[in-house]
Amino acid sequence: MNGPKISDKRWSVDLEKRIQDQHFNDGTYNDRCRFDPNSDREIFIIDTPPPYPSGTWHIGAVAQYSMIDVIARSQRLLGKEVRFPWGVDRNGINIEFTVEKKTGKKMRSYERAEFIDLCKETIESYTEEMRETAKRVGLSCDYENEYLTDSPDYRAVSQSIFVELFKRGDIIEDLRPNIYDPVEGTTIADAEVQRINRNTLLCNVIWSTGDGEEISISTTRPELICACGVVVVHPDDHRYSHLVGKSVKLPLPVSGRDDFVQIQAHPSVKMDFGSGVLMVCSFGDQNDVS
Repeated sequence: MNGPKISDKRWSVDLEKRIQDQHFNDGTYNDRCRFDPNSDREIFIIDTPPPYPSGTWHIGAVAQYSMIDVIARSQRLLGKEVRFPWGVDRNGINIEFTVEKKTGKKMRSYERAEFIDLCKETIESYTEEMRETAKRVGLSCDYENEYLTDSPDYRAVSQSIFVELFKRGDIIEDLRPNIYDPVEGTTIADAEVQRINRNTLLCNVIWSTGDGEEISISTTRPELICACGVVVVHPDDHRYSHLVGKSVKLPLPVSGRDDFVQIQAHPSVKMDFGSGVLMVCSFGDQNDVS
C-alpha cells in the first residue's frame, strides 16, 4: 500500500509553498491545463472576464474565480478539452486614479509619456501579484498563454473585430449625454458616480397651459427650467389625466427655442413626490435620458 503523498501533519507556509512548486513545476501542469484546439475531444470554453488589477486582488473576486475553477476541473474529469484562459484587463481609468493616489499628483500635472510610464509600472506590479495569487489558490488556468489587454497583439485583434462589426453595420455612431468630471477633465462611467443625499429646497413653480390652466411643478432644480423638453405625469394619476397631450408654457423667458412643451404620461413619475408633476430636462439625470 502506498504511503501518503504529504507526510506533514500540520499546515505551514513552507508546506504550502512546497506543494505549489510541485504542482506547477512537475512537468505535467501544462499538459493537463493547456488548451489544444486540435484535440479530438469535445471542446468546452470558459469565457471569463479578465480581472482588473487596480490594487490587491479582493478575496471576493478570488472566491468567484475559484468557483469557475471548479467548473473547469469537473469538465476535464469528464474528458473534455477545456479552455480556461488566464488574462488581465489592464485598460481603464481605475489605474489612473490609483497612480494619482499613490503619487499625490493629478494626471494633468504630468507629461503624457511620463504618466503612461507610471501607469505601466504600477499595473505591472499588480499584474504579477494577481498572477501569483491565482496560482497560490490553485486556479487551473492556462498561464502559459496569458493575455494582456494592453498588449499590441490583443489590441490588434480587438480593433479588427470592431472594424469588422462596423463594416457589417453592427456598430453605429450616436450622440448621447455623458457624465463629465470638470476636475479630472474626462467623462466617467455611471458606475463610478458616487451619489450623496443632502438637504435642499423643494420649489413649487406655477406653470400655465395653453388654455390658461395653472399647474404646480415641484422641483429641486429650478435652474434647469429653461432646458425643459417635456412635462410628465403618471398615467394612473387622475388629477392630471385631462392634461395629457396639452402644452404648457415655461414660466421663465427663453430665446432660441419654443416656450411651450408637451405634457405626456410616463410610469416613472412618483405621484406622491411634490405635486406629482415632473419636468424632464435636456439632461439632469439618467431618468431624463430614458
